[in-house]
Amino acid sequence: MSNKPFISVSIKTLNEAECIEKTIDSIQQQIAEYPHKIIVADSLSTDSTQQLASNKGVTVVSLTQPADRCCGVGHQLGYLYSEGEYLLLMDGDMELEKGFIDSAIAFLESHPEYAGVAGTVEMDEATNYEFKSRKQRLHEIYPVGDCDHLGGGGLYRRSAIEKIGYLTNLNLHAYEEAELGMRLVDAGYKLHRLNVPYFSHTSHDMPTLKLLIYRWNSGYNQAPGELLRSAWGKPYLRNAIKMVKNEVIFAIYLLLLLIAILTFNIDIIALALLPLMAFIILKTIKNRSLLNGLQSVLNLAVLSVGLLKGLTHSMRDPMTPPDSKVIQE
Repeated sequence: MSNKPFISVSIKTLNEAECIEKTIDSIQQQIAEYPHKIIVADSLSTDSTQQLASNKGVTVVSLTQPADRCCGVGHQLGYLYSEGEYLLLMDGDMELEKGFIDSAIAFLESHPEYAGVAGTVEMDEATNYEFKSRKQRLHEIYPVGDCDHLGGGGLYRRSAIEKIGYLTNLNLHAYEEAELGMRLVDAGYKLHRLNVPYFSHTSHDMPTLKLLIYRWNSGYNQAPGELLRSAWGKPYLRNAIKMVKNEVIFAIYLLLLLIAILTFNIDIIALALLPLMAFIILKTIKNRSLLNGLQSVLNLAVLSVGLLKGLTHSMRDPMTPPDSKVIQE
């Protein structure tokens, strides 16, 4: 065991009582032969997540301010309590697949130019549009081979993270792995997704509309704007724009549509609505369902409005640690 690298595992959680025990069990089974530390980085769960994780004997740390909750703060919190050569990122609704750790370590040990590595993803049967769509596009979201970021997490070389200053940006309500990838690539590192299973994911079971409202209230939908704001003036701004180009284009269209509506000219309004009608028809044909087509356009519209909101979101220095406390060591 002493000849194997030390791995810290960061599990970010917010109300994951349903899955956290399975997540921890899967990790403990797969890294038992490696010196390791498992850290549950909790965003002030209001269910029994913290207690269930503590019962498993792992390190549990928590935010102290509800206002700090966001996707980007979770793994950064875990990173602050981590140690060792490698850092594995997981969510509290994931299960680590057998064999990934060995394959990932072997790859990084033999390819020092790579900062991180991930693998393929499996999802359960989704009940809402967002996760059904995500499952249909797994090969696009998690492409095998060299890539510009590791969506869903991965195994990272700690020395690379130390070189770029911080792990994930605590200002971001999503796209935290994309922003991390941009900074690593800008620093001269590479990233790779192996054609081996990494994790299986349990989907949110909220109905489509309820999930959309939840995403808006949590700030998730303002993430495209936050990503652009965080990249402003950086060498990777163009990559950030490319990442959210659909939201940018649709946000511009919505602004133009609003201007058209404010003219109170029926002909101008009708003309301005034509691209939207055409887009709905195209999405309906692609999804082979009018309902799914409308849901797709609605999701994009909410993200685009969220982009505008995110552009106005104040940014904290991502190097400043969030207020936190140790629940169990």
